[in-house]
Amino acid sequence: ELRSSYCAVRQTCADGSCFYRGMAYAYLESLLGKRQEILRFRERVMKSSQELLAAGFPQEMFEHCHDAFLSIIDMAERDSSGTLLIRVFNYQLLSDNVVLYLRLITSAFLRNRADFYQPFVEEGLLVSDFCIQNVEPLSAVCDHLQISALTQALAIPLQVEYVDSKDNATNQHIFPEGAVPSIYLLYKQDHYAVLYRRSDQEAQP
Repeated sequence: ELRSSYCAVRQTCADGSCFYRGMAYAYLESLLGKRQEILRFRERVMKSSQELLAAGFPQEMFEHCHDAFLSIIDMAERDSSGTLLIRVFNYQLLSDNVVLYLRLITSAFLRNRADFYQPFVEEGLLVSDFCIQNVEPLSAVCDHLQISALTQALAIPLQVEYVDSKDNATNQHIFPEGAVPSIYLLYKQDHYAVLYRRSDQEAQP
């Protein structure tokens, strides 16, 4: 079923951060050669630091990974072939800065809207506790709540193809609901990977 819509899969490291790493790579790759879109995204990432400050995160806690993320975005603006982008995301120390910042943004978005998200977390657990346990640690896996928060925080609509490992049945979910996805991810056997649509084939390496 997926083969009719997608032509390729790019695997990600299975370290608990596969969603964040896959999302960041896929989105930056989709922006290669699109200078104005890259600049708009850079502006969103710059402003996102206000979300962290509002949530109570001290600037010294996120300043390094925030600046590192901006540097990678600047690199993507100059890297029309995607060669440097692949190199950066294959170097864990660099890509972990992106992952950490995305986790902090997700946490801040949830914390700043705790009243709304409280009904969606485990009973007896505050949103802040949920973030400490299930969002901020680099090993914490990502679920619907985190995806919903991050896609809204950075305005990155995406589609996840969920594949049942028992019968290979697929189920699509778009975040945020009703949006037009700009990137596509595969979720199978507790792991996220990047999907390439057939219509995008010529643009992929």
